[in-house]
Amino acid sequence: MSPRLEAWLRPAPEFARLETAARMARFFAELERATTQPDEEAVHDLRVSIRRFSQALRIFAPLLPGKAVKRIRARMKVVMDAAAVVRDLDVGMESLAGLGVEAEDALLQEMRAGRRRAELFLLGQICLLRAEDLEADWRARLGWSAETA
Repeated sequence: MSPRLEAWLRPAPEFARLETAARMARFFAELERATTQPDEEAVHDLRVSIRRFSQALRIFAPLLPGKAVKRIRARMKVVMDAAAVVRDLDVGMESLAGLGVEAEDALLQEMRAGRRRAELFLLGQICLLRAEDLEADWRARLGWSAETA
């Protein structure tokens, strides 16, 4: 039997816990990656991990403590919003470059400067999350042990 099929055969609360915990682990791994190298790919992957974790929390909310889910999703939204600004600028600069706009163009220079400011804001939000030790806090709020993954 495949691991995926085994997961589907588990009781719903256990399945919800395992799936949500896996997405939370990925979110914190992507936070660490974005901290050390906030390039286009890392910011994109961080946003994907936030969306997937948030969706798991939303879908499995009836099987998880309600107030914890709302607080976690609200806290992640701050990081998602900060990452969205960075990602939007990355996509815009890539699109303009694809249209033949020269790298020295004033618009691209301003967008690069704006991206750097947005990146610093994102890094600040990530540092705040890390300073709060939210992974341990969220595990406790969700009633999970440190080993749950």
